This record gives sequence, C-alpha cells and structure tokens, in this order.
Amino acid sequence: MAYQTKIDLDIAFIPLGTPMFADLIIRLDQDQSLNPTRRRDLISGLNRVAKALGCAPQDVPCHTRWLQPRLSKIAPAAFGLSPKTWQNAVSNARAAMVHVGIVERRARRITDLSPGLGRNFGLASWPRHTARPCNLPCAASSIS
Repeated sequence: MAYQTKIDLDIAFIPLGTPMFADLIIRLDQDQSLNPTRRRDLISGLNRVAKALGCAPQDVPCHTRWLQPRLSKIAPAAFGLSPKTWQNAVSNARAAMVHVGIVERRARRITDLSPGLGRNFGLASWPRHTARPCNLPCAASSIS
C-alpha cells in the first residue's frame, strides 16, 4: 500500500526551497548591517502581512506571484489599518525580500536615471511654490 502525503494546494506550485517569511525574519534578526529601527520595521512588515493573510510567518512563501493576488484582495480597514499603514507594511515586507536578495530593488530614484536625464529631472522637481524655468535643458542637450 502506498502512502501519500497531503499537499497543501495553496502552495503546491511554489518552487521547492522558496524561503518563508519566518526564514527572512530569522535572517533579518541576525543581520547586524541593518539599523535596529530599520530591522524592526522590516520584521514588523513581514509579521503584519502574514497576519493579514491569516497565516503564520512560517506558512507565507516569499514568492511574489503567490503574494500579489492575495495582497490585492486585502482590505486594510478590515484589520483596523489605514490604507497608508497597510501600504507601509507591504512596502517593508517587500524591502525585506529585497534586502536578502529574493527580489530586485525597484528603479525609482533619481540616481537610477542616466546622468543626463538625472540632471534634467532635478530641475523639473522643484517645489510647487517656487518659480520654475520655462525651458528645461533637455530640449537643447542630448539625453542618453
């Protein structure tokens, strides 16, 4: 007679060896390169996301294709959270995965732009209450 183990269909298609949130929490807790406040925030984000998913951290895989559809269904108000608090929790959980190398950091900073475009973007991002130049230098210069 062959014995079969019960497979949780919720994580059946997650690649073997995919770390769970609990693994990240352990790694972050031991990482001395992080500022203690940042470490606390990253761990808190992982715990808060796991709680909102109704799972323990050891049952939440660090797999973005598994996480994304589940996170999109969560209503922060159902957990007594403001939309901004929920956004910060998800952002901290993602930052934890970036820190350990599971996902890549998003390229959304001025420093991620090419040097020419970065210089021009600096002019375009002046505060709204100050006068802006009417012609940006990008019209006259080539941008790589």
